Order: sequence, then structure tokens, then C-alpha cells
Amino acid sequence: MRVKFSGIGWKSKVSQKRTTLSISINKLIAEGCLLEKGQVLYSYLAEDEKARKIIVTFVDGQKREKK
Repeated sequence: MRVKFSGIGWKSKVSQKRTTLSISINKLIAEGCLLEKGQVLYSYLAEDEKARKIIVTFVDGQKREKK
């Protein structure tokens, strides 16, 4: 998997409500990606070249294409 970074980043805290953990997306980023409340995003756990765990989230509402 190749990833092209856009130069935009943010820090998120992990929060918990009952048994669900979640992270947040900055409002300016959400608006810039045209995200709306209730929209479904698909996220996947992956590793980079240095074996660091990463989460890849597709903001277009489409599932990952498997090759």
C-alpha cells in the first residue's frame, strides 16, 4: 500500500462511553472532506514499512478495494 500524505494532521484523544472506544476528527477536517453527521466511514488496521500500527480511514464512504 502506498500512502500520499496531504500535509494536514491532527491529534485525537481516545474516549470511552460504556464499552465503545472512539477517536474524533477535527471539525475543520470533517468540513473540508464534506463529511456529514451519520455518514459511515470505513477504517482498516495496517502497518507501515517500520511495522508501526496505523489506521487507514476512507472518507468517501466506500470500502477498501482488495487486490
